[in-house]
Amino acid sequence: MTLKTTRYPWSGLVVPSTKGEYTARLVADENNPKQQRVFWAISWNAHPALLVEYTCNPWKPIELPSFKNIGVYDYRDEGSIVIELLDMDMQDIFLKVGADVISSLQDVSENACRRACVLRLERWSSLLRPARTKLTPEAQKGLIAELHFLQHDALAVHGIGAALNGWTGPEAGPRDFAYGQVFIEVKSKRSSANPNIVISSEDQLNINSSEQLFLYVEELNSTTSDDEQGFTVTDVVNAVRKAIHSPLQVAAFDSKLANAGYFDEDDYSDSKWSEGATYYYTVNGDFPKIDSQSCKPGVSRVTYQIDLDYCDDYLVDRSTAIGAME
Repeated sequence: MTLKTTRYPWSGLVVPSTKGEYTARLVADENNPKQQRVFWAISWNAHPALLVEYTCNPWKPIELPSFKNIGVYDYRDEGSIVIELLDMDMQDIFLKVGADVISSLQDVSENACRRACVLRLERWSSLLRPARTKLTPEAQKGLIAELHFLQHDALAVHGIGAALNGWTGPEAGPRDFAYGQVFIEVKSKRSSANPNIVISSEDQLNINSSEQLFLYVEELNSTTSDDEQGFTVTDVVNAVRKAIHSPLQVAAFDSKLANAGYFDEDDYSDSKWSEGATYYYTVNGDFPKIDSQSCKPGVSRVTYQIDLDYCDDYLVDRSTAIGAME
């Protein structure tokens, strides 16, 4: 969001004389059309800030995102989150952060403002991380496959909220998706001429007697920029985002994308993909794998490949996997 004014939003705010206090002004209608309780503020030490009021009952502690030059404070007694600039050389960036937070809260209820604000700040914390780079082609393929599973399969069984909550991969979960005792590990690979997928640890395909684990494997290949059927990772992100109607759920989705390393600000127009076949495998019995139980003590961080040509006996149709998730 770009602020619809050229005026410095903190102009005219008087620096408070008491330590720990803020002078605040409600964000004007031109940038706050829903008149949310969001304020431009000045701290007692003359730092620009954004103050977001919320209702939270019962109040529970929540982990706040961290920045190098921006402070984020949650004041329980006042029912407000304060985002305060600590380095005055970053005013332009801070203004963009503030504008984006204001925009993201426009359709959020007062009860959800706290969570939505924190989710949006988590995204900015990842975006402003030093030495951040765009997703590699392999990482794009992996994210596209996870989003396709979320869009076409998880949403077929669960509501949007539950489907998103089950997407645990971006939070470094042991599997990409978890729904009760049913887990899905998502893999992408090139065309059927290459049957191998990479397993990144000995824990990834662990399973106990009460769990079900499926491998979702999608063929994805790079294609030319003039391929009308081709798509970018941004196209897939936007398609999923359109299916999400709750502002709080959109914020949760964007936070997971940030954890996965994806940001709308990055340009992926030069990386287009085509989609091939999709397969489900059930991981049970003698499925060819290395897991933590088969590793001797002292062996860890195992990366290996599975040749899917040896896994035909474990192929299942989509309805079997969908039925297990219901």
